[in-house]
Amino acid sequence: MPNIGNLNNMVVTDVLPFGYSLSETATKESAEMVFMPVSDATAELTEGQSIEAYVYYARDGSMQATQKDTAIKMGEFALLTCTGVTDFGAFFDYGVGRDLLVPKSMQHKPMDEGLSYVVCLLHDEQNRKLIGCSKLHRYLEETTDELSVGQAVDALVFDETSLGFKCVVNKQFQGLLFKSDLFKNLSIGNEIKVFIKHIREDGKIDLSLQKQGEVGRNDLAADIIEDLVAHGGISTLTDKSSADEIFARYNVSKGAYKRAIGTLYKNKKIMLSKTHISLVENK
Repeated sequence: MPNIGNLNNMVVTDVLPFGYSLSETATKESAEMVFMPVSDATAELTEGQSIEAYVYYARDGSMQATQKDTAIKMGEFALLTCTGVTDFGAFFDYGVGRDLLVPKSMQHKPMDEGLSYVVCLLHDEQNRKLIGCSKLHRYLEETTDELSVGQAVDALVFDETSLGFKCVVNKQFQGLLFKSDLFKNLSIGNEIKVFIKHIREDGKIDLSLQKQGEVGRNDLAADIIEDLVAHGGISTLTDKSSADEIFARYNVSKGAYKRAIGTLYKNKKIMLSKTHISLVENK
């Protein structure tokens, strides 16, 4: 059986006026065929041709396929926009022939049409359907012994609390960015690079937008020197520059940048002026 909710390697076993019959093997005696409408193929196909296609369930429970881009795959987490709400759940367009249902029982908070939410994709094998869920804590590990302090990780912001923003970390764990540590605005669905700030005694993960401690300061100082060398020894990014400009260049707070260039100045690595910083020429 094909891997539902994922890309599969398939073979075209029949070419029909309105679509294609697909199978995992070249034989037509497959246990269950997969149908792909002509409109879901990226090019005209021929019998015996091998293709890659995303397999999902049609409304009648039969398997259907598409070669179009889809917004989410099985076990993944993605920001999707709600296209409609009913008494039993909310619907989301994720790029296939039918919308994805997030049942009310699988909603972390009530959903509204037109708003976007981070959901994960699940396989309801008994009812032969794909469903979504925004109760992400059910499918994320809250503790870890696989990550280390200072490690750079990928994060997807999925919820806001009074303490900060909950994030999906490396598609597997749950971490928290405290509001007190933020120096830029975040929104649900933001995909960002963060660092492990602290792993608590209970294994829970605290995150930071920038690398912490002396290692972080040294790395930033080295990045500033490298940037100066690449731009002829001069940069117009000073301690007076905006926090947004500094973050866009170095992905750190203005405070961290000011401390780094202050250290470089004290170590006689750079010169400071009101309009620019410049490398000190080695004699």
